[in-house]
Amino acid sequence: MLIFQLAAASATVADTVLVRAVPPIRTTFEQIVFVASGLTSLLALLLCVLAVLSLLAMRQGAAALQAEVTKLLVELRPLAQEAAAAAKEVRQVATQVQEMVADSKATVTTVNTTVRASVESLGERVQEVSETVGRVTKMAEGIATAAAGAAGAAAGFMFGGRRRKRRREEEAEDADLGDDEVDEEG
Repeated sequence: MLIFQLAAASATVADTVLVRAVPPIRTTFEQIVFVASGLTSLLALLLCVLAVLSLLAMRQGAAALQAEVTKLLVELRPLAQEAAAAAKEVRQVATQVQEMVADSKATVTTVNTTVRASVESLGERVQEVSETVGRVTKMAEGIATAAAGAAGAAAGFMFGGRRRKRRREEEAEDADLGDDEVDEEG
């Protein structure tokens, strides 16, 4: 019985026609649309890669800027501590002067001379502290300006490189055109 089934199956296989799927023929417009779609996909992928690379570059720039700011803050910390110590000394001197005035009500003339000398000394110290604070403020402004300039330069370097190159090329072309005009006139 098995032999008959195999024989029947082999006869059926011999009569079977194998068909291969053939894609339909595309028109010129369909071919253009197909190619444009592929190019658009490649362009989108390229833009995504460029966006990721630019974000990484921005991240590195921000990290470098943060490191510079941290360095500047470390440099400013001793100056701020000196200014705080000077202010503390001024407060202590002022407190001492007030105690002296309260203790010396009986001897006003003697204390008046002492107080005037102390006030003059205090004025000089306040002037010194004021000058120190002014210098610290100028240094901080200079550092902040330098940091802003560095950030601007980093941003200009990262985002303005193409513009500078294009501007140089245009200037070179303008210079070449200017030389040609001089040659024609001469």
